[in-house]
Amino acid sequence: MTGGLDVARHQVRHLQELATALGDAVTVEDVARASLTSALTLPSVIRAGFGIVEAAGREFRFVSTDQDALSPLGIRWCTVDALSDLPMAASIRTGRSFWFEDLEAFGRRYPALLERQRGLGTRSVVSLALRTDEVLGALMLSFDEHQRFSPDEREFFQAFTAQVSQALRRGLAYQLERGTSERLQRSLLPRSLPDLVGLELGSYYRPGGADIDVGGDWYDVLPLDDGSVVVSLGDVMGKGVPAAIVMSEVRSALRAYALLDPDPDVLLPRLDRMTASLPSEQLVTLAYAVVAPGQDKAVVAVAGHPPPLLVPHLGPPRYVEESQGPALGLGVERETWTAAEVALAEGDTLLLYSDGLVETRGLPLDEGLSRMSSRVQEMSARRRNPRELCARLGQHVEHTGSTDDVTAVALTVRGQHSPLHASTELVADVSAAGAARRFVGRNLESWGVDKELTATAQLCVSELVTNAVIHTGTGPAVTVRYDEECILVLVSDHGGRSAVRQAEDTQPDDISGRGLALVDALSSSWSAERNADGTTVWFELSGEPDDPDQVQ
Repeated sequence: MTGGLDVARHQVRHLQELATALGDAVTVEDVARASLTSALTLPSVIRAGFGIVEAAGREFRFVSTDQDALSPLGIRWCTVDALSDLPMAASIRTGRSFWFEDLEAFGRRYPALLERQRGLGTRSVVSLALRTDEVLGALMLSFDEHQRFSPDEREFFQAFTAQVSQALRRGLAYQLERGTSERLQRSLLPRSLPDLVGLELGSYYRPGGADIDVGGDWYDVLPLDDGSVVVSLGDVMGKGVPAAIVMSEVRSALRAYALLDPDPDVLLPRLDRMTASLPSEQLVTLAYAVVAPGQDKAVVAVAGHPPPLLVPHLGPPRYVEESQGPALGLGVERETWTAAEVALAEGDTLLLYSDGLVETRGLPLDEGLSRMSSRVQEMSARRRNPRELCARLGQHVEHTGSTDDVTAVALTVRGQHSPLHASTELVADVSAAGAARRFVGRNLESWGVDKELTATAQLCVSELVTNAVIHTGTGPAVTVRYDEECILVLVSDHGGRSAVRQAEDTQPDDISGRGLALVDALSSSWSAERNADGTTVWFELSGEPDDPDQVQ
């Protein structure tokens, strides 16, 4: 009697600990990690596997407690055919749990798996369906001691899986809502950065926080007929769909007003009146710049926003603080905003950014501005190119755990020394990687690049193109640039699927995970840019020594 009470107490304690762990789980990855970690604390459990239904039940994502699959750095999922002859697949197809008290019974049903389980030291196996009103997945446990699976034990495992199923349902709902919000956010970003003669552009965008609300940040680059270029970055105060609606309306209005007259003395009062007329009564901050046709100067205006950062090719960066003005939406007087003219020389960079880059809950704005300026000053001139500048600054904020949206856009004056470049569109099939290798190799060879760098570029672009085809199902675009100092290669997909993939979804043993690992190892820097069309992953190869602060 006492032994039975002790077992019952242990079971209750396990369920309480599981409930606590699942209570903190937000994402599907959180649920999988909490469930597997808790399962390993059950008596005699030596291995556990977790599966999630995908593709309308035709397949499922699987992760186990193997050391190389479940690590502190992430979860390595693999995809399994739900029609395969596996215990978890059977649970997913039927919604039932299957109990194997000994390996003989298991081997009679799954002879092909017998040696694998015997090699793991397994004595008993159970495959438990995870379901609410529908089958969501399965949980498989392997035991190193013989289990009888008494009615009481089966009831305990059913209670265990009931908790996991409810948490998984919440995680899947979060994943769906988060994906929808992120796609909405990205649809409000530029479709892509334009390719401009004499100017090089770069951007960074990361939605903030673990919530599902779409943020209020946006950026835009608009070339005008007279050769000037409008660059803007704004932030609607607030989050969620209302902020996204205001963001869309303000961005569209800014483009329309800029086409009529880009002069900030004219545009900002118009935009202020338009914003004030919206029923939402939300304020908008804005950093706005117009680069002159000759690219030797820019007119900068700020409306309640952190000042743009001017980064000379050589020398210390400085903030353009001469332009001041209140946020948009207050309906103030026309002369409230003052514009500042900034001289630009070849190699100079102008950076516009959101407050999420310089201000966090524990970091005041003034201190954040000072830190960012110092960080930029410490970069070598080669590392101040707009793509790497935005990526380095944005990813530094990621490491601080900031929950705010982080957005940046930068432009660098290249003048008459624009790099050699070529672009191509590829088809979405297995031939894409080979076509990308040939395209990059042919162009780099014609530009006189040495064979070793060319081969490295071909290897990296092959992996990224394969990754793009697998994860988006679209034909990627490849651009290669060479400026005698470095090679820059960009691979752009056109699919929304990659927009919402979580970092944990990368599988180190499949082609996408291996691709990123190779690019990380072989390139001098690499990162990704998100836009409305999809994602652009870029990498650089140079002859300089490896940078200890490499972007990744």
